[in-house]
This record gives sequence, structure tokens and C-alpha cells, in this order.
Amino acid sequence: MAYQKIIGGMGLGYGSKYQLLRMLGWHRNDFNKRIMACVGLSGNVNWLDFGYDGSLDKELLNFDFIPEVNDEWKRLWECGSTGGINWDAVGITNDNTYILVEAKAHFGEMKSSPKWKSSNAQEKNNKQIKAFLDKYKVNTSVEAINNGSYQLANRLVALDFLLSRGYKAKLVYVLFENGYEYNTQYNKSATESQWLKEFDDKLLKLGIKGTGAEALINICVINCNSKS
Repeated sequence: MAYQKIIGGMGLGYGSKYQLLRMLGWHRNDFNKRIMACVGLSGNVNWLDFGYDGSLDKELLNFDFIPEVNDEWKRLWECGSTGGINWDAVGITNDNTYILVEAKAHFGEMKSSPKWKSSNAQEKNNKQIKAFLDKYKVNTSVEAINNGSYQLANRLVALDFLLSRGYKAKLVYVLFENGYEYNTQYNKSATESQWLKEFDDKLLKLGIKGTGAEALINICVINCNSKS
């Protein structure tokens, strides 16, 4: 299985990577219950291992954990210099549903813009994003998606790719309360209500609110400092 080295490192005691590692290590049973409740399933989750590579190790990359579709995905999607889509965590439930996790600890982590390797790469990926927007009747432009919400778009495109090929899969945004202690103007820790408003505003701005695409997004808010 191929992996991609974790991008951006890990903060000791703060940040989405650290908080997710806490949940998967020290609070796994509680974390599993929350995730399963969030996606409306019963049973348990088996979380796939990362690859070894020193203190940072390597995240799961593209659909290397589903080899039978990974080559097709890489033909459709330009993976670029980073090697493609890096998942913060991937789990498999008792009924073989893939749980694809994107974790955030502050508002700054919600913003993302593409770094194209070439104009051909830009055209290739924008074509897939446009097809997704048309399929789910999302009233926005590819340019608007690329201007700060590219990561959300490529996660949705990847999820739809799996679903359209008969796989069961859920996309889960794990949003951490009290997950980031070095607040700045743009990188602010958030309460549950602030997170939900931020996400709601983003979906509304992008035209995703009220469409079939919104139903593909599962949001799990976890307070890092308590069980509430």
C-alpha cells in the first residue's frame, strides 16, 4: 500500500493531527461511538494503519486501500506533486462502509486553494469538479470552489467516485472544540456553535446548502477537553 508523508507536521498538544491522534489512541472507544452515531451506523470501526516514516509517518493516499479502483481514480484525477488526496484517517465498519475523515482544529484549516502542477492538471481536475457540481445541482462555479474550498471539493469528488462504483462510504468532518491554543486572527479555535455556523456559512456561500451534496457531508464536533 502506498502512503504520503504527513504534510505540515504535528503540533505537540494542539492542532487537528494531534487531537485526532489522541482520539484514535487514548479515546478510541468513545471516538468510535461518536463517529458511528454521526454517520447513522451501528457496530465498530477498524481504523487503517499509516505507513512508517519516522516521527511523522505517512498518511493514507488516494484509494490505495482499495487497489481495485485506485488506478482508475488516478487516471481521472490529477494527483500532482503531493501524490493526491491525503486522508487524515480511514476506517472500515462492520458492514464494509469506508469512513473517510477530514479533521480540523481551527478555522484556518478550512481554507484551501489548489497548487496546480500544470494547466493540463488544472483542466483535468476542474472537469471532475464541474461534473460533480452538475450532478448534485450545486449552483456555484468551479472558480468559487477553487478560491478557498478546493479541499472540500476534492473530498466530495472522491467520495462520489466511490459511491458511483458501488462502494459504501461516508465523509466525516471531525471538528475539534478547544483543539488549538495559539489563536490568531485567522487561526481560531472554535466552540461547537461557532464551528457549525462556519461550516453552514461555507456551504451556503458555495451553493451546496440544500443540495444532494450537503447530504454527503457528516459533521462530528468533539470537545477535546471533556466528554460533552
